[in-house]
Amino acid sequence: MGHAPNACRPSALRPPFFRCRAVLLARAFRFTIKAMQIRLLVTCLLSLALVSCKSTRDTRVNPDAPDTVTGTGLQSQDVRTMAMDMAAKIKASGVLAPTREGERASFFIYELRNDSSDTIDKELILTKLRTNLFEAFGRQVKIIDRSPQANDLVDAERRMKERGQVSGTNDRKVAGSDFVLKGTIKSRDRQAGKLKSSYILVTFELTDLVTSELCWTGDYEMKTESEKSVINR
Repeated sequence: MGHAPNACRPSALRPPFFRCRAVLLARAFRFTIKAMQIRLLVTCLLSLALVSCKSTRDTRVNPDAPDTVTGTGLQSQDVRTMAMDMAAKIKASGVLAPTREGERASFFIYELRNDSSDTIDKELILTKLRTNLFEAFGRQVKIIDRSPQANDLVDAERRMKERGQVSGTNDRKVAGSDFVLKGTIKSRDRQAGKLKSSYILVTFELTDLVTSELCWTGDYEMKTESEKSVINR
């Protein structure tokens, strides 16, 4: 029998040239596979990035528009509606109307006590309410600023004027107040499984500081149900 051709010889019997060529081809094949895997990975990452960019929401909305981030508790449109409603009702009551002699009534906003389970910035509501009251009454009433910051500034200014450190005189007394406006936030909360229900009642009261008479009171109420877990700050 004759010998088999060189192509059928075992690799150990092949010439070195053919063995080197086989090794190079194997390495090139592995390199090609790795390059394809890298390209595939980069393509997937770019696709994910594009999808993320397309799904990210970043836009201005109307302050009166309903919150898309809902959950339970007071929402932005509640704050705005409440402030406008309370200012309109206080003015319509006539309690703060000027006297026949044209003397203006005065009041200050004391506090909004939060007895509810809702976490909310009370100053946000009071500041919005004060702005709406000022817009509703203008200069028809005196809105007294009794905040600690205002008291400190007034005291410091009067002391400097008494010492002659600044111009002007203390020829007027610090304004007194006829009424005080205060309020409370209360809630009734229930939960069954993931579903949460919250009823919130916000009450404002206007009290005569001389007679302690309750001259006006008004409520704002709302109820929500949600299965979402939302962080309120």
